[in-house]
Amino acid sequence: MNKNEIRFRSFGKACRIAIGDSTDGGANLLALCQDELTRLEEKFSTHLPDSIPSQINQSSGTGFYIPLDAEARSLFHYVDALWGESKHIFDPTTRIIRDCYDSSGKLLASQDQLGKILKLVGWRNLEITSKGAHLANAGMLIDLNSCVQPYALDSLRKILLKHDVKNALIEIDQDVVTIGKQPDGANWLVGVRVPQGSSAAIVRLKLNHKGFALRGDFEQITLHNGERFGCALSPMDGQAIPGLLSVIVIAENCLTACSAASIARLKTEATGIKWLEALGLPWMAIDRQLECHGPLARKS
Repeated sequence: MNKNEIRFRSFGKACRIAIGDSTDGGANLLALCQDELTRLEEKFSTHLPDSIPSQINQSSGTGFYIPLDAEARSLFHYVDALWGESKHIFDPTTRIIRDCYDSSGKLLASQDQLGKILKLVGWRNLEITSKGAHLANAGMLIDLNSCVQPYALDSLRKILLKHDVKNALIEIDQDVVTIGKQPDGANWLVGVRVPQGSSAAIVRLKLNHKGFALRGDFEQITLHNGERFGCALSPMDGQAIPGLLSVIVIAENCLTACSAASIARLKTEATGIKWLEALGLPWMAIDRQLECHGPLARKS
């Protein structure tokens, strides 16, 4: 069985696609997948000026609506569901708050400036009608990249399954989805960094025919009064959220894993852990004391 693999960049992140198939069509399938990723990146990436989110950002406060096709409407509906499930803490309009902080988490803006920026935050101010989408206030910004990436991986997986691929791995940065096992029967494994004393160790998690998402990074934190905080910012006050530093979830597809990990990371630590436990999915969470929780932590 031939193994075909390609590595490139998509959505500004490292991307890898590995396909094991018994035909000579592996190269064509890799090209097909790469074309689909390019299509989705051009359509939805905030980093590209002609994408739908970028056009919405550029038209904020003008009264001009950016048309949405069925795919775009479905994606916005998904984001809206995350916003609701998270009690409005998951909010793609918080992108603008990041500019108020430096890379170490120090607030660069004054409290007055931060207050003015917060007036430009609020997913509820995205208006979606039959005409399309529009941000109500000039200066507002949305960033959907963290949601589009898992959607893209699931889309590629569907394409490969449609072509009867039995073995594949697709990953973009911290999002992964697989089909079956490796061609030789070995498990697909995903490496994850976890705290170990004063450093970090890598554990490998089995990921066969599943989706994987990691949100947050316990190694990239901010310190306030001696306490660790992740990089997630509250849309309410612009402050760092005292939640879990990292959350890993494995599910039937990447979008489901992403949804669970994203919401759990934005809750307080105890609430996030209880919420993950209730889902019944394999998960691991790293709290602000660098302790690991969850069934995946016990297997590592």
